[in-house]
Amino acid sequence: RQRTMPGDGDKMVEDKQEEKKDDKQSKLMAAASATKAKEDMMVSSKKKEDFTPLLDAAIPQNRDLALKEGKKAEALENLLGVEKQTRLAADAFATGRVAKEILKILFELGDWEGINSHVVLLSKRRQQLKQVLVDIVQEAMTYMEKAPTHDQKMELLETLRAVSEGKIHVELERARLTRMLAKIREDEGKVSEAAELMQEVQVETYGSMEKEEKVDYILEQIRLCLDKGDLIRGTIVSKKITSKTFRNDELQELKIRYYKLLVRIFDQKDEYLELANSYYSMLQTPIVQEDANQWMPILKSVVVYLVLSKHDNHHADFVERLLLDKKLDQLKPYKVLLTFFKTMEVVRWSSLTSLYEQELRQHPAFEGSKFDQRWKDLHSRVVEHNIRVMATYYTNIRMPRLSQLLELSAEETEKA
Repeated sequence: RQRTMPGDGDKMVEDKQEEKKDDKQSKLMAAASATKAKEDMMVSSKKKEDFTPLLDAAIPQNRDLALKEGKKAEALENLLGVEKQTRLAADAFATGRVAKEILKILFELGDWEGINSHVVLLSKRRQQLKQVLVDIVQEAMTYMEKAPTHDQKMELLETLRAVSEGKIHVELERARLTRMLAKIREDEGKVSEAAELMQEVQVETYGSMEKEEKVDYILEQIRLCLDKGDLIRGTIVSKKITSKTFRNDELQELKIRYYKLLVRIFDQKDEYLELANSYYSMLQTPIVQEDANQWMPILKSVVVYLVLSKHDNHHADFVERLLLDKKLDQLKPYKVLLTFFKTMEVVRWSSLTSLYEQELRQHPAFEGSKFDQRWKDLHSRVVEHNIRVMATYYTNIRMPRLSQLLELSAEETEKA
């Protein structure tokens, strides 16, 4: 008799369990391989058939039938039959070619109602391929500007927006269609409606859209918000773009547009330091640096808004950096004005107004109704500067003397 050692029974049970487990995994892998092989066979069988000869024969024949013999209905019916054959074979290229040809025939016949109906028909065909819908929408978009009437253009535009709604593979085309519609609404004076249409599109999430087009689209969204008077929404949308978007001097024209829009936002909020920063960012753009007609007014604006800004460490550093800019030497009055706020000397308000009031009145920062408030703000910056100077040189000073140096009444001096 063969003797069994203690523990051999347990080991045999474990071995049997492992064998069963391995057998089960092998069967699952075999089933998966068979399924994949079947799918590959189905795909390969669909791709085996080449529809090029069929299309090369059917398309010219049916074009002549529709355009020369006037048998439009028969020609379209024939082409729809070919489209069905290629669609069920999952040939996206051939199906797209037939679908575009159908639209071309209708366009050449001037059948705008037929274009709309066939765009819808083709897009809703059973098992329609995604690329074919892209081809249909792109083809129909080329007809937009060729529509003989505004109503026909609008009808096609709405049709294309309808068939592309909620479909991620035509999100780029839908975004462009939405922008077209927004432009039309704006031209009609419906700015609010145009802004709302543009806000529907979240282009920052679109991977298929090029960076330049994406930035341009967002800038248009900001502009329409501001034109509508929605400052809050415009501010939120503006945060979708950052200074990093324009690094390495990319998209210079768009950079200038972006900072001009920020100027509109900060101007309404009277955020002077942000205004100075925005103009300074424009100043650093190569196409601005090369043109004196551009950089001179921009540099003036940097100085004016920097002077209006409240003093802090960032402000002091900004003044130091700006005074090192050699271009400022060509704008002597503005350099002197900026130097007043850097030098630890009392600035006489009466002298400053006599020297600069006429010049500053011509600057956009002080235009119209803004003048009174911003002139008061400038006066406050001068007073604040003078108090800092006095705090450096005086440990004690009498109120009358302080009032004299600040050129304020006793009551105004106490408030200051």
